[in-house]
Amino acid sequence: MQFPRLRSFNSSSDLSAASLARSLTAKGSVAALLFLAAFASTALVGCFGGKGDSENVAAVSSPAVEKATSEALQELQRLTVLNGKQNATLCFLGVSGKGDLGGLSEAARQQIETSSSFRLLEKSAVQAALKESDVRANNLFIPAERKKFVAALGEPVDYLLAGYVEKGSVPTDGANVSAAQNDEASENAKKVKIFKLELVELETNRKFEFVAPLER
Repeated sequence: MQFPRLRSFNSSSDLSAASLARSLTAKGSVAALLFLAAFASTALVGCFGGKGDSENVAAVSSPAVEKATSEALQELQRLTVLNGKQNATLCFLGVSGKGDLGGLSEAARQQIETSSSFRLLEKSAVQAALKESDVRANNLFIPAERKKFVAALGEPVDYLLAGYVEKGSVPTDGANVSAAQNDEASENAKKVKIFKLELVELETNRKFEFVAPLER
């Protein structure tokens, strides 16, 4: 795409109304194109592709992100100690869903970076490997697709961590239900917007979930 060429004017130029209008139109086109380019550059959140909507999720996200991420980091620390792996690698895929995902993804990543229990792969390296292997981030949980990604990355991956913003159930505080009533209670639980982190230990394919409500 080529931007419209803008004319240069000096103080001695004699502009007609028509030429001035054409200049302003060209400048407006460039401004509009620059705005669209900037908007498009924010569409990718982490490695997932984010979808925006009118809900201001970021305004209530901090406690949810902190809670879910802290629990995920505690589990990661437990697993690395249990497995006796030094410098285990973690691939954080960002956040998928609706809302201000950039804020959620960045807040989670910053908190993850504070841990010294593992080595967090650089986002740029992960994105480059996804592009080279032609694998979608959502498909990294498929062994065959993950094998192509790891080959392009050039190093092993021990854990995958992915975030999601979606509708889900949050147990009622203080509710005591029997095992037989648990399924019915889950079905009747109020659906609210939640922040969820899924941690996958690739060697065993075990999955751990950490959920916190985003809505007030």
